Amino acid sequence: MALRKQPRDAAPAAAKNGASSNGRGGAAAQEGTGFRARLAQLWLVFKITRQRDPQVLWITLAGLGVPLVLGVVLGLFVGPLYLWIPIGVLLGAVIALNLFSRRVQRTAFAEMEGKPGAAAGVVERMRGDWRITPAVGINRHQDVVHRVVSRAGVVIIAEGRGRGPRELLAAEKRRIRRVVGDTPVTDIVIGTGEGETPLPKLQSTLMRMRRVLPRGEVDALDRRLRAIGGAALPIPKGPIPRNIPRGGRPR
Repeated sequence: MALRKQPRDAAPAAAKNGASSNGRGGAAAQEGTGFRARLAQLWLVFKITRQRDPQVLWITLAGLGVPLVLGVVLGLFVGPLYLWIPIGVLLGAVIALNLFSRRVQRTAFAEMEGKPGAAAGVVERMRGDWRITPAVGINRHQDVVHRVVSRAGVVIIAEGRGRGPRELLAAEKRRIRRVVGDTPVTDIVIGTGEGETPLPKLQSTLMRMRRVLPRGEVDALDRRLRAIGGAALPIPKGPIPRNIPRGGRPR
């Protein structure tokens, strides 16, 4: 019985087909894993938010249910149900996600408020070209100032209590005066007092600022400011003790 000889290109073609099928399967598996990871992350965010804001579940369900009920009513009295129900579902999903994200953001602001560096965390999460250098000035009371460079110019954000934040803010403005030239410099003090900006309103305050600088000038200004660095950290005054035991063990 004679054996049929396979063509030379058969084995490479089979290997190539197997590799391509494995690649498609791997990509599909990776995509499924990524989707499950996003769902798990969303569920974790929901659980954490619900612990601090018990109303988030009912507000989200109301945002989903009200447009759906409205779609059913319009379908019964105005037009066909098959048209208005999908519109109600889509509109409800958008509103529910929007309400949920706002409650999550509100909870996050409540957790960050009063902690050093909270304003820097808000700016770092903003969309757009906001170049922040955190903690360019700090004192022993943990009052801190951050410097932001954007198309709105230079923004100095101060955090803390009492006179410390304003003193740091004034010192930073004097320090960068020669570098910024005619560029507008805006100062913001985080707080709830008169003339201060609450932390939840910081993002909207920055977004409302007028854009006056072109992108190329923003790059040059950011490089000049980063070249001068930040202010020196406060060092305790007085003599430095010399007979400190090493390794944490007294001699």
